[in-house]
Amino acid sequence: GNSMPISVMLLAFTFCTWNGFNQAVSLLIVTKYSINWIFSPQFIIGIILFLGGFYINISADKYLLSLKKNKQGSETKSYSIPRGGLFEYISCPNYFGEILEWIGFAIASSSLPALAFAWYTFSNLFPRAIKHHQWYREKFEDYPQHRKAVIPFVI
Repeated sequence: GNSMPISVMLLAFTFCTWNGFNQAVSLLIVTKYSINWIFSPQFIIGIILFLGGFYINISADKYLLSLKKNKQGSETKSYSIPRGGLFEYISCPNYFGEILEWIGFAIASSSLPALAFAWYTFSNLFPRAIKHHQWYREKFEDYPQHRKAVIPFVI
């Protein structure tokens, strides 16, 4: 398999710990929610976006993992064009789903740390999606020309 430098692992651990701490402080201490908050349009729309994004992200990741296996179930090194579902419209529905998740969370929680994390997620995954899209187009001559990178029908 591929190895990961320890520095990358430590930076990811540090970021996730810091982000989790900020989210918890914001949700449990700083922001005061009334019980009626869960019935507000903002919360409901945010939760719908979060759950929809979660489903898209997990489904796309599961599908991409299935492409790495051959008919006998062992891992293969070959690549293929993902097809079906949101893959018909965008190259990276897993990234789209994750971006949608954290935008939904930011809307539902109405907290600054959640908004900052949604922005971080977008800023991290959007350029990666553009690169993945370019890679697919270079690797496969028959890659669907109408397919966008990360936002259906847009880019």
